[in-house]
Amino acid sequence: MQPMSTKISENTNIQLDLKTVVAIIMVTASFVGMYYTLQADIEEARKLPPIEVTRLEYELKEEWNEKMIIQLKDQVEMLEQTQDILKEEIGITASMIKDGTEADGKLEELNRQLEELQNKKPNTRVIVKEVKVDKKGRKL
Repeated sequence: MQPMSTKISENTNIQLDLKTVVAIIMVTASFVGMYYTLQADIEEARKLPPIEVTRLEYELKEEWNEKMIIQLKDQVEMLEQTQDILKEEIGITASMIKDGTEADGKLEELNRQLEELQNKKPNTRVIVKEVKVDKKGRKL
Protein backbone atom coordinates (compact mmCIF):
# COMPACT_ATOMS: atom_id res chain seq x y z
CA MET A 1 0.00 0.00 0.00
CA GLN A 2 1.47 3.29 -1.07
CA PRO A 3 1.14 6.39 1.06
CA MET A 4 -0.96 9.09 -0.59
CA SER A 5 0.90 12.09 -1.85
CA THR A 6 -0.28 15.41 -0.43
CA LYS A 7 1.58 17.41 -3.04
CA ILE A 8 -0.24 18.71 -6.07
CA SER A 9 1.92 19.23 -9.10
CA GLU A 10 1.80 19.09 -12.89
CA ASN A 11 1.95 15.33 -12.69
CA THR A 12 -1.09 14.98 -10.42
CA ASN A 13 -3.91 13.01 -12.04
CA ILE A 14 -7.56 13.73 -11.43
CA GLN A 15 -10.05 11.22 -12.71
CA LEU A 16 -13.58 12.41 -13.39
CA ASP A 17 -16.17 10.69 -15.51
CA LEU A 18 -17.83 12.52 -18.38
CA LYS A 19 -21.15 12.83 -16.55
CA THR A 20 -19.50 14.73 -13.65
CA VAL A 21 -17.65 17.07 -16.01
CA VAL A 22 -20.90 17.87 -17.89
CA ALA A 23 -22.70 18.48 -14.59
CA ILE A 24 -20.00 20.90 -13.42
CA ILE A 25 -20.16 22.78 -16.74
CA MET A 26 -23.99 22.97 -16.58
CA VAL A 27 -24.02 24.28 -12.99
CA THR A 28 -21.37 26.87 -13.81
CA ALA A 29 -23.28 27.99 -16.94
CA SER A 30 -26.51 28.26 -14.89
CA PHE A 31 -24.84 30.48 -12.29
CA VAL A 32 -23.30 32.70 -14.97
CA GLY A 33 -26.67 33.03 -16.73
CA MET A 34 -28.45 33.90 -13.47
CA TYR A 35 -25.79 36.51 -12.68
CA TYR A 36 -26.18 38.30 -16.01
CA THR A 37 -29.99 38.13 -15.83
CA LEU A 38 -29.90 39.63 -12.35
CA GLN A 39 -27.54 42.38 -13.51
CA ALA A 40 -29.88 43.22 -16.41
CA ASP A 41 -32.88 43.39 -14.03
CA ILE A 42 -30.95 45.67 -11.68
CA GLU A 43 -30.04 48.01 -14.54
CA GLU A 44 -33.66 48.09 -15.72
CA ALA A 45 -34.85 48.88 -12.19
CA ARG A 46 -32.35 51.75 -11.93
CA LYS A 47 -33.78 53.35 -15.06
CA LEU A 48 -37.38 53.20 -13.83
CA PRO A 49 -38.83 56.03 -11.76
CA PRO A 50 -39.40 55.20 -8.09
CA ILE A 51 -42.85 53.93 -7.19
CA GLU A 52 -44.78 56.66 -5.44
CA VAL A 53 -47.77 56.24 -3.20
CA THR A 54 -50.58 58.33 -4.57
CA ARG A 55 -52.67 60.58 -2.39
CA LEU A 56 -55.74 58.40 -3.01
CA GLU A 57 -53.92 55.26 -1.87
CA TYR A 58 -52.70 57.04 1.25
CA GLU A 59 -56.18 58.38 2.08
CA LEU A 60 -57.80 54.96 1.54
CA LYS A 61 -55.23 53.34 3.83
CA GLU A 62 -55.77 56.01 6.50
CA GLU A 63 -59.55 55.62 6.23
CA TRP A 64 -59.22 51.83 6.58
CA ASN A 65 -56.94 52.23 9.62
CA GLU A 66 -59.38 54.64 11.25
CA LYS A 67 -62.32 52.28 10.68
CA MET A 68 -60.36 49.34 12.09
CA ILE A 69 -59.49 51.34 15.22
CA ILE A 70 -63.14 52.29 15.71
CA GLN A 71 -64.19 48.66 15.17
CA LEU A 72 -61.66 47.44 17.73
CA LYS A 73 -62.81 50.10 20.19
CA ASP A 74 -66.43 48.92 19.77
CA GLN A 75 -65.38 45.32 20.34
CA VAL A 76 -63.45 46.25 23.52
CA GLU A 77 -66.43 48.19 24.85
CA MET A 78 -68.72 45.23 24.15
CA LEU A 79 -66.33 42.87 25.95
CA GLU A 80 -66.14 45.22 28.94
CA GLN A 81 -69.95 45.37 29.15
CA THR A 82 -70.14 41.58 28.94
CA GLN A 83 -67.55 41.29 31.69
CA ASP A 84 -69.52 43.65 33.96
CA ILE A 85 -72.74 41.72 33.41
CA LEU A 86 -71.06 38.39 34.06
CA LYS A 87 -69.45 39.69 37.27
CA GLU A 88 -72.86 40.86 38.48
CA GLU A 89 -74.44 37.54 37.55
CA ILE A 90 -71.75 35.63 39.44
CA GLY A 91 -72.31 37.81 42.49
CA ILE A 92 -76.07 37.19 42.41
CA THR A 93 -75.57 33.45 41.91
CA ALA A 94 -73.10 33.34 44.80
CA SER A 95 -75.52 35.19 47.11
CA MET A 96 -78.37 32.85 46.06
CA ILE A 97 -76.26 29.86 46.97
CA LYS A 98 -75.36 31.38 50.37
CA ASP A 99 -78.86 32.57 51.28
CA GLY A 100 -80.91 29.94 49.54
CA THR A 101 -83.00 32.75 48.01
CA GLU A 102 -83.95 33.27 44.43
CA ALA A 103 -83.44 36.37 42.35
CA ASP A 104 -84.86 35.12 39.05
CA GLY A 105 -85.95 38.57 37.90
CA LYS A 106 -82.46 40.01 38.17
CA LEU A 107 -80.85 36.97 36.47
CA GLU A 108 -83.37 37.12 33.62
CA GLU A 109 -82.59 40.82 33.10
CA LEU A 110 -78.83 40.10 33.03
CA ASN A 111 -79.34 37.21 30.60
CA ARG A 112 -81.37 39.50 28.33
CA GLN A 113 -78.55 42.07 28.38
CA LEU A 114 -76.03 39.35 27.51
CA GLU A 115 -78.17 38.19 24.57
CA GLU A 116 -78.40 41.78 23.31
CA LEU A 117 -74.63 42.10 23.45
CA GLN A 118 -74.14 38.79 21.63
CA ASN A 119 -76.56 39.85 18.87
CA LYS A 120 -74.86 43.23 18.51
CA LYS A 121 -72.00 42.85 16.08
CA PRO A 122 -69.56 45.64 15.31
CA ASN A 123 -69.89 47.21 11.89
CA THR A 124 -67.20 45.63 9.72
CA ARG A 125 -66.57 46.79 6.19
CA VAL A 126 -63.47 46.29 4.12
CA ILE A 127 -62.53 48.64 1.29
CA VAL A 128 -60.73 47.00 -1.59
CA LYS A 129 -59.41 48.81 -4.64
CA GLU A 130 -58.10 46.83 -7.57
CA VAL A 131 -54.89 48.14 -9.08
CA LYS A 132 -53.52 46.58 -12.26
CA VAL A 133 -49.81 45.78 -12.14
CA ASP A 134 -47.32 44.16 -14.49
CA LYS A 135 -45.26 41.05 -13.71
CA LYS A 136 -42.73 43.08 -11.70
CA GLY A 137 -45.35 44.74 -9.49
CA ARG A 138 -45.41 48.12 -11.21
CA LYS A 139 -48.66 49.96 -11.87
CA LEU A 140 -49.91 49.92 -15.42
